[in-house]
Amino acid sequence: MQNTQTKTDKRIQELQQALKTGRILLGEVITKEQQDGKWYAVVRWKGLRLYCDEAELGLQEQVKNKADALLGALIEFVVIAQENGRFHVSRVKAMEKRRKIWQEKIKEGDIVEGRITGVTPRNAFVEVLGYEFALPAEEMLWNYTNDLRRHFKIADRVKAKVISKDPPRISVKQAYPNPWDTPPSVQVGQVLVAPVDAIAPYGFLVKLDDGKQCLCPPYSNAREIPTIGTKVVVQIQNVDLEKERIFGTIQRILR
Repeated sequence: MQNTQTKTDKRIQELQQALKTGRILLGEVITKEQQDGKWYAVVRWKGLRLYCDEAELGLQEQVKNKADALLGALIEFVVIAQENGRFHVSRVKAMEKRRKIWQEKIKEGDIVEGRITGVTPRNAFVEVLGYEFALPAEEMLWNYTNDLRRHFKIADRVKAKVISKDPPRISVKQAYPNPWDTPPSVQVGQVLVAPVDAIAPYGFLVKLDDGKQCLCPPYSNAREIPTIGTKVVVQIQNVDLEKERIFGTIQRILR
């Protein structure tokens, strides 16, 4: 019991020190609570529950249920008050501190680290140095995907390339190698086995060993429909180096 109390006291002392210094801390949004008619995001930090007024979450005005939007996300914050035994924190003030680093030290072309704060099938929200970017799937991956949630989850750390400093713009995919930086490893007429990597309205995309995708028209066998992850036999029909496209046809599904 004494050890537990000592541990708790040390955490409280650390929060009190952070309140004085403005040190940035990192915690997870785990739920929300209503107090005196206001909603607060509850942030878990080293097992303690801290409280962030929704107005201090740094989300745009049009975002409803702001605490819900960040559930499960890791957020940076600073401690702004200790009242009635509770610590109140602000993500906004932490973001303001990080933005000073962006303005003073970051330049176009830099590779920076970001954190996923939200993800939908076609968009991801990435926090980088106090800015939160809503990026379409086309700026997250070089390859096509019909659901970014297969590739990213909340709290994932990712690299991003600074495209513009003012206004701030980033690209996650440009911080990683483009599969087309190397020549295709397949030739026209080649038959190979590859997994279905994505399904588009215009056909199936299978993933080749070198990371590129091969687009195949809809499979004509109505009794068997490939799903993502299904291994198929593909024949390469065309390799377009100029447009960076590979086309093929699915010969059969492997079971």
